[in-house]
Amino acid sequence: MTSSMDRPAEGVLLRANGLTKSYGGNIVLRDVGFYMTKGQIAALAGENGAGKSTLSKILSGAVIPDGGTIFLDGEDRSLRSPREALAAGVSYVPQELSYLTNMTVAENLLVGRWPHRWNLTTSRRIKAEAGRLIDDLGISLDLDRDVTDMATADLQLMELCKGLARDAKLMILDEPTASLTSDETRRLFAVLRRLAERGVSVIIVSHRLNDVFDIADRILVLRNGQLVGNKDVDEYDVPSLVADMLGEMAMRERAVAFSAAEHEESVARNADAVPALKVMGMFREGRPTIDNVGFELFPGEVVGLFGQLGSGTGDVADFLGGRLTGFSATLWVHGRQIPLFASPRQSIRAGIRYIPPERKRDGLVLMMGISKNVMSIDLNRVARFGLVRGAQESRIAERWRGELDIRYRSGDQPVSALSGGNQQKVLLASRLVSNPKILVLNEPTRGVDIGARAQIHHYLRSARERGTAVLWATTDVEEVVSVSDRVLIFRDGRIVDELVGARKTQENALLSATQAGPQGANR
Repeated sequence: MTSSMDRPAEGVLLRANGLTKSYGGNIVLRDVGFYMTKGQIAALAGENGAGKSTLSKILSGAVIPDGGTIFLDGEDRSLRSPREALAAGVSYVPQELSYLTNMTVAENLLVGRWPHRWNLTTSRRIKAEAGRLIDDLGISLDLDRDVTDMATADLQLMELCKGLARDAKLMILDEPTASLTSDETRRLFAVLRRLAERGVSVIIVSHRLNDVFDIADRILVLRNGQLVGNKDVDEYDVPSLVADMLGEMAMRERAVAFSAAEHEESVARNADAVPALKVMGMFREGRPTIDNVGFELFPGEVVGLFGQLGSGTGDVADFLGGRLTGFSATLWVHGRQIPLFASPRQSIRAGIRYIPPERKRDGLVLMMGISKNVMSIDLNRVARFGLVRGAQESRIAERWRGELDIRYRSGDQPVSALSGGNQQKVLLASRLVSNPKILVLNEPTRGVDIGARAQIHHYLRSARERGTAVLWATTDVEEVVSVSDRVLIFRDGRIVDELVGARKTQENALLSATQAGPQGANR
């Protein structure tokens, strides 16, 4: 591969040569080499399992490569630990949030580097220093707040601040916008651009292609552990970037296209059709408030709940999954009024299968085998007289392996060993084993690559064709418009619009969700 990156350049900060890493017989990185100039922002793109995480961890000292060299400011660096990487000026901000629950936001922001005098510090001094930090970065946070009471978006911002606070020459951010609203993403990108102007280089790992094109000067593409793309951002468009990520053969075999024409008409149903799910008068005070939400979900349709982060879409999904209580509402399932759910078990008994947004925390048992995770909710299907029949468990798991193209070596392999996209497909399989009539999903494609995302979208459409009623909450406007038959727009805990047919566009969804669109009636 040749590109303009092969030409000599001045002001090089990072140069990686021949980076290679294997686990057992599995080569995850093969002879990866590139360089970055000072103040450059590069996006690292590729499918899950392409090697992005391994490369990021090598550059941040968390993984030691089998071969290759890393030069920083022209000096050969052997980064043997994250501490060594930090000392060399490399700061890594992981996707998984890490914070100390017994401390305030200000204390977390400066943990390990509190301002002191004669080895003594005070809360006032810590808060003042943290205040200067967030003012400099243009981020608003309640510094006195206990982190256990913070929304996911604020926790993400706090983690980003912690990384940006270090005197870094190179910052590596893993999916930094996954839990951010569009406004928060814009603020973050403004901060990163200011850092780049100061000479800090930035690598962003992201599955959001819009983010890649919005922030990056350069795009690096990994496929099957090899660097297959290394171009200035204006040398790429979305089709060519996707082609590099997937490869021509994979594009033919795996790409799933949903034309607008497929979604122009709402799902046809008789006037006397019974909804699979009906919610009326859903209300809750709090953060966010849910205010008189009502809707119907019919068999054989996909309904998307779309809104900005904190609009209430995720809370509605969590309520239907039995994970959130404290609501008042009237609930019908297949025409029968039922009590509100007090636990996930009650939701399961009602025939609903729910996929939470945090697969590692709430959806999977990471150290348990893949086959057992697939059957975790419906063990009765493979149990007899209280004993699990391992052969049947394995057969069912293998069936879903084929259905969803889950990539693993053995059903006994712990699910923690899989890439994020494959973990998500194991989670989806565990909810589909029982062939549910109602499927509720909360951010089902968060943190997965474009190939896995397309496969999940495809399966949601296939479930619709089999008569399953699908309700999903997402903050991704592109996917909610492309996959859903109807889109319910949320703002401030209310349904403010319903998009169907020709009105179901990304522009209308964003306008309605951000107060620029029409106010729809709550049904």
